[in-house]
Amino acid sequence: MGRTGCVGLGLLLAAWLTSCDLLPTGPAISSRKQVHGITLVDWTRTGYETATSDSSIAALAATGANTLVLIVTAYQSSTSAESLGVGDSRTPDASAVRHALLTAAGQGLSVVIKPHVDLDDGIWRGHIDPPNPAEWFASYQRFILPLAMLADSMQSPQFVVGTELGGTLAHDSEWRATIAQVRSVYHGQVVYAASWDEAGRVPFWGDVDCVGIDSYFPVATRSDPGRLDALAGWQPWLARLRMLHDQVKRPILLTEIGYRSVSGAGMHPQESAGGRLDLGEQANLYWAALQACGEQTWLEGVFWWNWPASGGGGPSNADFTARGKPAADELSNSWGGRAIPDLPAP
Repeated sequence: MGRTGCVGLGLLLAAWLTSCDLLPTGPAISSRKQVHGITLVDWTRTGYETATSDSSIAALAATGANTLVLIVTAYQSSTSAESLGVGDSRTPDASAVRHALLTAAGQGLSVVIKPHVDLDDGIWRGHIDPPNPAEWFASYQRFILPLAMLADSMQSPQFVVGTELGGTLAHDSEWRATIAQVRSVYHGQVVYAASWDEAGRVPFWGDVDCVGIDSYFPVATRSDPGRLDALAGWQPWLARLRMLHDQVKRPILLTEIGYRSVSGAGMHPQESAGGRLDLGEQANLYWAALQACGEQTWLEGVFWWNWPASGGGGPSNADFTARGKPAADELSNSWGGRAIPDLPAP
């Protein structure tokens, strides 16, 4: 066959493969050296120390994950508030956080604390822009330094110094001082978790050990993409991430990656509402992400979003969690997990 015929056949074969949602059927590539993390979430004071949370952690460990990431959220009234609130009933208390970390460690998991700041008015944290930076950062340090000390006592391999706070990046000196304060009480890797569209303008990458990216970039151009379609959609983003790694000379850690179990999740991963239930699309997107990331030597690993401490999930759940859905099987197959315990009966 001539060269033109070979090329034409190759294009036809590629088109056929990418149109077949069931291919490939094997587990996604997995590197034992990478972080295989899942984020346990709760937004109540004591939710992390319940029996339901304990069973959720056991189910998380059964996926083959090697790391549990725990979010702790503080709140402020608006983007221009000068300080974070104190004693909010939605912020987990210290005993609940410690209980969850110890429970995870008992399951053989490494533990990572990832502080968040949310706003009472519902605006995204990336718009926080304090008019008095010195006062806001002092308040922020009062929030995260006890968490950094707890992480150090647990020998946590990473601590997330901040999450998606792009509106504060102009205050470079305050961030560098905050990172230095964290290093004074914590001796593992310090990570900043930037939003995927914020990462290119973070001025202090040289002060942290690992570049965190909350990775909600689109990897599909249509609803219900096949696995290879989604894998192809990863390629330009991998190139950009590799370029950032080369520029800042730091490993990349995907500090959030997640897809709701709805049609169109691959086009709009960041959307948290709407869409028709589609467990298959979520599973395909999980496979593609695991396959895309599994052999990248410059990639530290991934933190999947999310796994509710309250036990949420199941085949009728359209939210981000993989629990009780085919996406969890993709994790287990790739990471060498075991049978994942069923959700408790409602």
